[in-house]
Amino acid sequence: MTDDKKKILFVHHGSGMGGAPQLLLKFLIRLDKNKYEPVIWCIRKSSASDLFENHGFKVIIDQNACPFLHISDGFYGVRHPHLVIKMIVGQFTSYRTAKKIFQSVNPDIIYLNSIVIPGILRAAAGFPAKVVVNVLEAVCDGYTGFRKKILINRSLKWGDYFVFMLKSEAEKWGVAGKTNITIVHDFIETEKFRKIIQSNELREKYSVKKETFLIGYLGRFTKAKGVHHLLRALGIIKRKGYYFHALLVGPVPHSTEKNIKARIAKLLGKKSYIKQLQEIIKIENLDANVTFTGEMTDVAKIVAQFDVLTAPFTEPHFSRLCGEAAAAGKVTTAFDICGPGEEIIDNETGFLIKPFDEKQFAEKLEFLIENPEVRKQMEQNAAEYAVQVFNADTNFSKVMRLIE
Repeated sequence: MTDDKKKILFVHHGSGMGGAPQLLLKFLIRLDKNKYEPVIWCIRKSSASDLFENHGFKVIIDQNACPFLHISDGFYGVRHPHLVIKMIVGQFTSYRTAKKIFQSVNPDIIYLNSIVIPGILRAAAGFPAKVVVNVLEAVCDGYTGFRKKILINRSLKWGDYFVFMLKSEAEKWGVAGKTNITIVHDFIETEKFRKIIQSNELREKYSVKKETFLIGYLGRFTKAKGVHHLLRALGIIKRKGYYFHALLVGPVPHSTEKNIKARIAKLLGKKSYIKQLQEIIKIENLDANVTFTGEMTDVAKIVAQFDVLTAPFTEPHFSRLCGEAAAAGKVTTAFDICGPGEEIIDNETGFLIKPFDEKQFAEKLEFLIENPEVRKQMEQNAAEYAVQVFNADTNFSKVMRLIE
C-alpha cells in the first residue's frame, strides 16, 4: 500500500439483502484500489456482510452497535416504547464501539451508509477523519416531528459531506444547493438491463397466457408498501371485464399464532397484513388473477417480463425499484409521494397517481391495457431516462467528485 493511499471505512447498518448493501457494493467495485483502501464494518452478521466478503472486500463484523430506526417502515411509536428506549440506550453502546473501531482501523474517511446510526456518527465526528453520510432514507415525521428534527439536526452537525438519494429530502433538510452535498438517484447498471433477453419464464411457470396483460409488484408485504390499494384497484378493472394477471413478488410472511404478540392480536380481533390481503383477494374475486410468488432475487430478469410494474407505496422513501423498472424499459405506476414522485416522469416514463386514489390507479392500468402503442413509447422513454438519471457509472463519478 502506498503512503498516499486513503483508507475509507464504510459502515453498513442493515441485516438483510435489501437495496442498501447492493447500492454500496456497486460503489465499492468501482472504487480505484490504487487510491483508496476500502474496509467495511457491518454491525450485523448477515447476507449483506457475506455479500461484501464474497466480493473480496475486508469486512469487520462487530455487533455491539444498534440502529435508531426512524424511517417509514422503521418508525416505533407509542405501541413499542420499550423498543424506542432500547434503541436510545443502544446509541451509547454504538458510540463506544465505534470509537474503538475507528482507533483500530484509523481511516482517513468514514462513510456511513445510512442516517439511522447516530451513535456511530457522533463517534465519527470526534475522530480526525472526514465523514460522509449517505442519506438513502426519508426520515419519518412520527407523531410530533421531534425525533425527526433531532435526527436531521445531529446528522448535519456531525457529518461533513452528504450523498442524498432524493432531491426532495435534501430540500426538506434545507441543504439543497450546498457545496458539501450531491444528489444521485441510484447506482443501476443500465447496460445490464438493456442486454436482458426477453423471456416468458414467469408466464410459463404461473400458467399466464401470452396475450394476458401481466402486472407486477416486487417488494415486501407491509402496510407501508400499499399492496391493499393495488388489490382494490385490480378489483375495479376485474369488474370492468379486463383480462390480466398480477404477480406479487416478495417474501410472504408465515402466519403464526404461537407467539404472545400474535395471540394478543388475535384476542383483540386484529389480523396480520398478509391475511388482510388474502381477504381483499376473496372480496374482489381475484383468486384467479393474483399469485404470490415468494421471494425472487434476479430483479432485472423479473421486471423485464412484466407489462407494467406497480409501486403502490404509501410512505416516502427512496424507491430503487422505479429506477430498475425504467432501466428495463418498463412503465411504472405509483402514488405521487416523495420518492417515486421524482423518479417517474408522469405521462412519459410512467404514471403518478394522486395518493391514495384506487380508482385513478385502476384507470391508468386500464389505459395501458387499451393502448399498447402508447405504452411502447413510454417504455422507450423510460429506458432513455434511466441512462440519464440512474446510471451507476455516472452517479459514482458524482459521489467521487464530492469525496475527492
